[in-house]
Amino acid sequence: MTQSAPEQKKRIQSLDFIRGIAILGMLVPNIPWHAGNSMSRVYDADLSSTLAWLAQYLIFDQRFMPLFCMLFGASIYLLAGSDGLTPKFNRYFLRRMSILLFFGVLHAYLLWPGDILITYAICGPLLLLFFRSPIWLLLTAGILFKGVDLLFGEWPQLYSATIERLLFSWWVDYGDAPSSAAAAYAGSYVDLFTYNAWRNQFLQWTALPYFRIWNALGFMLIGMAFFRAGILQGNRSVDFYKRMAWISFVVSLPLLIYGILARIGVNSSIGPFLGFIEDLPLQNITFRTGTAIMSFTVLAALHLLYPQVSERLRKAVEPVGRTALSNYVFHSVFFLMLFHVALPSRFDTLDHDTFFILAVIVWGLQLIGSNLWLKRYKQGPLEGVWRRLAGKKQVAQS
Repeated sequence: MTQSAPEQKKRIQSLDFIRGIAILGMLVPNIPWHAGNSMSRVYDADLSSTLAWLAQYLIFDQRFMPLFCMLFGASIYLLAGSDGLTPKFNRYFLRRMSILLFFGVLHAYLLWPGDILITYAICGPLLLLFFRSPIWLLLTAGILFKGVDLLFGEWPQLYSATIERLLFSWWVDYGDAPSSAAAAYAGSYVDLFTYNAWRNQFLQWTALPYFRIWNALGFMLIGMAFFRAGILQGNRSVDFYKRMAWISFVVSLPLLIYGILARIGVNSSIGPFLGFIEDLPLQNITFRTGTAIMSFTVLAALHLLYPQVSERLRKAVEPVGRTALSNYVFHSVFFLMLFHVALPSRFDTLDHDTFFILAVIVWGLQLIGSNLWLKRYKQGPLEGVWRRLAGKKQVAQS
């Protein structure tokens, strides 16, 4: 934080570029949940839908959300600026997280129950506890938190025997769904709201200690460590990022390929289409460990590419990163209007090749819309509301 003004400006722009790529990349694995109830199901396993299904898992799934979590974790240092951790900053930061929690609840119940803002808002205050921790402790804690997420994902009985038994099993009763998801999307908005409220019981509240907090907080702490080490903001050498990219790629690729093969083997349509039907062990932990490590490949590759890409491309993507909150919520608004208003009968009927077409359409809208918006306003619409509600603070980047 002692760089000159030009260096500081360049560093912030690179973070906006990475954040923009993360928001655009996160859309692809989220679309199956916006448009249906399963990421893995394929109705018509032809060549195009199979290739799209494979691309989703090989390139996009759980590759870009870690980037966003790392940036979110690092943002606490950017918000604090030169003041560091003070009682005044603590109050300001907790106020920001409270407002983000409010946004998340509205998003989850009114638009889409897959919301992640609630998780970020709950993890945020925990970052204050690690603000002054040394880099090694941040990395260790981040890896441990992610490790718990991986263990619960592969062996859910561990979660059931511990956290669920202690906190939820003795009193939580989800009850029967008020309707099917397809009926809710085809019905009135009240029907959809009622269904989403029922679904949020698990997707938001009981899932927080199951996998959401462990996963998000793990990457947030790693992001804090990477920021402290100068990795996240691009301050290390080109050779460093090349080594980071190659090492993480070589380590993650076998795990990723095995995990995808395991998913093919148990998929009722993709497996028979590709002629591979096999229930391989350790499906979740191999794939998710591979994607977690591969996210570091993506981070390093983006730092290597950023100086090489054209100024036109940077100027197209950076506004998406500057309006990340608004763009994230826009995804939910777009698909709510599409599948509840315009095409309610198509909810939970589309395959992954169509999902990619929808992703390209949304990407175009966001790239154009974000640039047009920032030509007139300094912040995205939700970012502006968030900042006004939280109160002003002079910071390096918010």
